[in-house]
Amino acid sequence: MSLCLWRFLLLSLSPVSLILASFSSVRGEANGCKATVDFRPANAGNPPGNKQRSFTVTVRLGGFAEGTKFYLINLDSTSGIDSGKIHHRLCIFKGQVTEPGQYRLYPETGGVYFNFWLENRNLAITGDSSHFSELVVKGGPLQDISCRVESRHKALDRDRDSLVRMALAETKEENAMQVWKKISVIDARVTAIRLQTIASFNPSLVTIKELYFLRNDLTRDSLQELFNRFPASLQDTKYGDVIRQYVSAESLQVGSPYIDIAGKDTAGRAVRLSDFKGSVLFLDFWASWCGPCRANNPQLALLAKKYAAKGFRVVSFSIDTSPEGWTSASRADSIGWTNISDLKGFYSLQAAAYKVRGIPKAFLIGRDGRIAYIVNGYDSNGAAALEDRIRELVGH
Repeated sequence: MSLCLWRFLLLSLSPVSLILASFSSVRGEANGCKATVDFRPANAGNPPGNKQRSFTVTVRLGGFAEGTKFYLINLDSTSGIDSGKIHHRLCIFKGQVTEPGQYRLYPETGGVYFNFWLENRNLAITGDSSHFSELVVKGGPLQDISCRVESRHKALDRDRDSLVRMALAETKEENAMQVWKKISVIDARVTAIRLQTIASFNPSLVTIKELYFLRNDLTRDSLQELFNRFPASLQDTKYGDVIRQYVSAESLQVGSPYIDIAGKDTAGRAVRLSDFKGSVLFLDFWASWCGPCRANNPQLALLAKKYAAKGFRVVSFSIDTSPEGWTSASRADSIGWTNISDLKGFYSLQAAAYKVRGIPKAFLIGRDGRIAYIVNGYDSNGAAALEDRIRELVGH
């Protein structure tokens, strides 16, 4: 097995019931999680009992120079960026969120960052530059739950980080592969712990987001089993919507009928895949921030032009959330073929219909409406194989 394949190894999991039994006694305490954990279910807006409509995040940090600028961004959408400067060790952010979510705090100097759950509450974050990943957050029930969740596999995460550094530094492929095998074992253990956490903790936004992240790693029955634990208020969140789509959609493989999805192009015109019925289609999921995706665009331009007269069409579906980022990258890459999006990122139900969790990912669809070829990830040597399949479908 090649080194590249080990880097992108997908794990096969045991049934949920076996995993839960195996890890029923997992315990731990995360650094920086000092507050009492509140396990009350939370909905998409303010968690129950919280009537506050805005947030104040007071950040007190040591080890940074006076005037250091800090950024606060929504991890689901980089369009919501706020910033502030350290003054006498303090930096204060104020605002309002329409729904709780995970945000990232980081200095303009880069090098470190800290993720936390932001709600419409008064939060206090304390710590210093030397242990920036272990800042202490007080005042946020969802962050308390998140700390408790992450504490269960924190030691394994540290071991994994160490092994990844070792694998990337290894110059001999055989040795590196052995390290990646160890990493895959850790990944399986962490996944099992996360599944046990979802099944044992009271339902919350934190645990349904955990299930959202693991949606590709479970059978439909196991995913449905865990999803059924959550009340309607959580099932109807953006995380739940995607999970529901995964449960309802059939697994796509070569020979499966295509799924008709829709979006709007950069000019705002509505487009559906079925608009190209009878053509050979290459459905490509990409994003402006995805380097490997954009490395594919010159090749797609050549293929689109070369086989256009024979009924070959490229349809790119962007996983962007920022219209500016999407349109700017489209112009820079001279995308002249059909290029659509719903600007919902990985919460797009259109992308979920094709079970897209990582990009690049693409599907070659024949004139009969069936999937003929699936591209997972970027392979610099895969262009010839793709073109061979296109030639077969268009009839040379």
